[in-house]
Amino acid sequence: MNTNEKINLLRKQMADRNIAAVVVPSADPHQSEYLASYWQARQWLTGFTGSAGTAVVTKTQAILWTDFRYWIQAGSQIKGSAFELLKQGEDDVPDFEDWLSQNLSKGDIIALDGNLVSAANVKKYKGVLSQKGMSLATEADLISNVWTDRPPMPASRAFLLSDTYAGKTRIEKLAQIRDAMGKAGANVHLMTSLDDIAWTYNLRGEDVHTNPVNLAFALVTLEKTILFINPDKVEPALLAQFEGDKIDLRLYDQVKEALGRLGKEARILLDPDAVGYALYRAVNPGAKIIEKVNPATELKAVKNEIETGHIRQTAVKDGVAMVNFLHWLENRIDDRPISEMSVAKTLFEFRKEQADFVNNSFDPIMAYRDHSAMCHYSATPESDVLLKKEGMFLTDSGGNYLTGTTDITRTINLGIPTKQEIKDYTLVLKGHICVATALFPKGTKGFQIDTLARQFLWKEGMNFGHGTGHGVGFFLCVHEGPARISPHPIDVELKKGMLLTNEPGLYREGRYGIRLENMIIVDEAHKTEFGQFMKFENMTLCHFETSLMDKHLLSDPETNYLNSYHEQVYEKLSPCLDPEVKAWLKKKTAPL
Repeated sequence: MNTNEKINLLRKQMADRNIAAVVVPSADPHQSEYLASYWQARQWLTGFTGSAGTAVVTKTQAILWTDFRYWIQAGSQIKGSAFELLKQGEDDVPDFEDWLSQNLSKGDIIALDGNLVSAANVKKYKGVLSQKGMSLATEADLISNVWTDRPPMPASRAFLLSDTYAGKTRIEKLAQIRDAMGKAGANVHLMTSLDDIAWTYNLRGEDVHTNPVNLAFALVTLEKTILFINPDKVEPALLAQFEGDKIDLRLYDQVKEALGRLGKEARILLDPDAVGYALYRAVNPGAKIIEKVNPATELKAVKNEIETGHIRQTAVKDGVAMVNFLHWLENRIDDRPISEMSVAKTLFEFRKEQADFVNNSFDPIMAYRDHSAMCHYSATPESDVLLKKEGMFLTDSGGNYLTGTTDITRTINLGIPTKQEIKDYTLVLKGHICVATALFPKGTKGFQIDTLARQFLWKEGMNFGHGTGHGVGFFLCVHEGPARISPHPIDVELKKGMLLTNEPGLYREGRYGIRLENMIIVDEAHKTEFGQFMKFENMTLCHFETSLMDKHLLSDPETNYLNSYHEQVYEKLSPCLDPEVKAWLKKKTAPL
């Protein structure tokens, strides 16, 4: 069934129910960024495979919204269908709720599955649409009636992450959460975010591709907790541990019933941005709702000393895999053709050789030439191209290890770079170094750091459309809140122990893209009469490409930083490398 046939079936459902439009978000009941196949309705309907986007189908139109990262990819993947792309973020492009309010009529009904959209967003959408006399039908799930080959709900085995890696027990983490509940005046807490639940219970799984989480909900009271999860996922030994820790298990789909049974004395803490509207509505009206960010979201962002030690070890393992891969790519003597998809498999094999490796932390971006200009390009059999011994190549990848999660991007040239490529690479590198070496007062937010990465591009009239950095989990999701380094004014302090990425870039559509990414962790620097100052510790070990650097554009401090960083890379990785690769890395890290 092609996209247009799916749209026609959906419109029949709409006509039967007097629905004027259907909104299909990229979402699940946990407000996840990456979705289990069962929840990928927007991808199924549109054919667009990116992680972010919203589809709207009316009686006469089909529209897809997505952001800068996916404009090129989305335009290509929906080509030939009835869907039209609106580039979210451009000045003249309204958000989908504003577009609906402008294009539909008074009295029209818009269907939006309340299980999938956060309570905060539904409130916002209702506010916009009600002004034009339109209404939201949040109990209408039209997609399920037409998605006949829908994948089953995932049922991977749940397993424990040892306290040896986690650094804290479930009991200790629950005590921290209960302390935060008490300070907020709550005696019940609803958890829906999969990574928050995984972190709290030291529990991991494989329900979401490359995200080591289980589909589950949790209710935490001051005395016990209830974990709503498919019981087939929990083996007897794990069940016995839960019972010993006063953790009751109930069926995944019984969470609404439990919320409805809360007494009038219940004061439930929940995050309206993380909790689906249907669950929000399921809370007993007699209970008091306290709207705050999940305590676990903030707690897990600050890595403890044991986690930080493991992350340093993981940097060596992942750095060895990356250096082996880059050496192979540059020096392979086998003349068999290689492609974007095949080199992704090769890098995966290099990572598999490392201790404690579990899986990729996301589907790798292996982007050659013009594909590298697509910020989140993902090669498919239809788009896969052969790599030649010329042109720019961007590799963005990461691993999930029992000892931590990694995310690294390097850009190289497979032949002789042009002057423009060298200049662009150097300007991006300068921004990367400026963030890496930043000193900033305690209390600084990510948006205050973001400008440092862009300043050299701005001077040339250039910019990049994504954030400079995101939080990273510990053997968890590669994208983690609440802290970011981004132009968005997110009011979250960069605290000691927060693990982030530093990844400025530059993209020339149809030609090439450049991105340079390391992971960094916030640490204390020194204290002066003006207060405590903070810094970043680098947590990624892999050389940058000196053949793409214009040394005349680098200041002496920048050159010194690169020489020091490369010395560290060689010192820590060389003992783990074969002699041939070790000698190659020695040249790659030679002082400028």
